[in-house]
Amino acid sequence: MKYNTELTKLIIPEYGRHIHSMANSLLNIEDRKKRNKQAIILINIMGNLNTHLRDVEEYKHKLWDHLFIMTENKLDIDAPFPKPELKSANNSVQPLQSTQGSVKYKHYGKLIIDLIKEWSELKDEKIKKIILPHIAQQMKRSYINWNQTNVQDIQIWRDLELFAKQTIDIDKETIIPVFQTNHTRKRTYYKKSNRKNFSKK
Repeated sequence: MKYNTELTKLIIPEYGRHIHSMANSLLNIEDRKKRNKQAIILINIMGNLNTHLRDVEEYKHKLWDHLFIMTENKLDIDAPFPKPELKSANNSVQPLQSTQGSVKYKHYGKLIIDLIKEWSELKDEKIKKIILPHIAQQMKRSYINWNQTNVQDIQIWRDLELFAKQTIDIDKETIIPVFQTNHTRKRTYYKKSNRKNFSKK
């Protein structure tokens, strides 16, 4: 068994290792007709990642470019589009930059951590006292939604102090209420009456 860290680096990670392996396997097919046929099948598989775009001409061109990029332009087939230039093509594939900050506290989200930092810089202690329980509620709600499990309130207060970088003057045994808002309201059905209303003359 090999770990991903021991394998070769993926050129376009969005396609995954299986697609890269299939693309490289095309290089080992000696029969040109079979190689062309298998390349078209692979393009269709790649297109299934975005089925609503796979028949768009511009998107099909991009798929063929990606196939050539994954094989480093070594693939010799009768493609409907010319091979891309590797330098400009590789530069256009940029990894996504994470905005969530520390992975350890990813369940809270970057916005709530930034909010706590802004809260800690407030000068008005009265306003800070009003805002504090709402921040704690949102932290607990985010924790439960992310981990699908309950959390002790004392842990939320400790994390809040950690992000605020200050000791918070509050009883750590204070319960943080979290209300479920995703329950759908039951619809009330009324039995239809067959009696007709007649006005008296």
